[in-house]
Amino acid sequence: MPMRVLVVVNPQASRAADALPTLPSWFAERADSTFVASGSQDELKQALSEHGPGADRIVVGGGDGTISSALPELLALAKPLAVLPLGTANDFANTLGVPADVYEAAEIALSGRPHKIDVGLVNGTPFLNVASVGVAANVAHAQSPALKRRWRMFAYVISLIHATRKSNPFVVTITVDGQTTWSGPVYQVSVGNGRFHGGGLTVADHAAIDDGKLDLYLVSPGPFWELVACITHLKFGFAKPVLLQRSCADHVTLVTSHPKPINADGETRSETPAEISVLRHGLTVIVPQKLPAGHRGLIAIGGRAASHGTSL
Repeated sequence: MPMRVLVVVNPQASRAADALPTLPSWFAERADSTFVASGSQDELKQALSEHGPGADRIVVGGGDGTISSALPELLALAKPLAVLPLGTANDFANTLGVPADVYEAAEIALSGRPHKIDVGLVNGTPFLNVASVGVAANVAHAQSPALKRRWRMFAYVISLIHATRKSNPFVVTITVDGQTTWSGPVYQVSVGNGRFHGGGLTVADHAAIDDGKLDLYLVSPGPFWELVACITHLKFGFAKPVLLQRSCADHVTLVTSHPKPINADGETRSETPAEISVLRHGLTVIVPQKLPAGHRGLIAIGGRAASHGTSL
């Protein structure tokens, strides 16, 4: 019996237009497939609710925001998830080792192997990559469709630098696994479940999405050039600036004097005060039979560094 596959694609994703004309027939030739183009969050939820229960495997095509928006329904369905990276950054796909080419990713969607990954929870709302407070939470407002089309994955970094110029520090109290580790001014706090966010920024050198841990970093106040150095370190691995501090945790609490928005996977999902935890191995995904050389986003089949880094 052919595999029953539900394919849900966001037609508004930045790389969807080129793929949409041929993707339905491609899947129809290789599986018992149902193909749905869902341009809104409500349409996405409806497609998953209507067609998901009868599927053996669910394929979601879009960017990180599309996949993250589908998480509540995907967790409830408990069906293996495969990803077609049709967005601008595709950090989640990169963490899983899924190639950027849409049809290579589609082949993996059908022939790859299941693997359990963790899901982050911020005030009970699930996320995959990173939940951030501060500068990163303002980046979405600084990005335009034209900027994304022109600069692709670098659009986030460009917007982050612009947002940094306009941002002021705020005071946050951070509690890591029951102990207060920081109380003072910061520009940004990011708590990662996955390895990448923001168009290829690395949460931590050892970060993986299946290790049962959250990886935390904060950027404290300093000269603008040092703030930019933090961004280039996260993107390219250059020397670590003194403004950047890291830790890892099972549970993180963020408290600010006034509610501040929390950006999770590119969308505003909640606000402070925030309780952030990890649902270990909460989602089954489809990954390549063989990961790319040097891939480190999955520890069980890819490996990781031994150290979690220094504490805050």
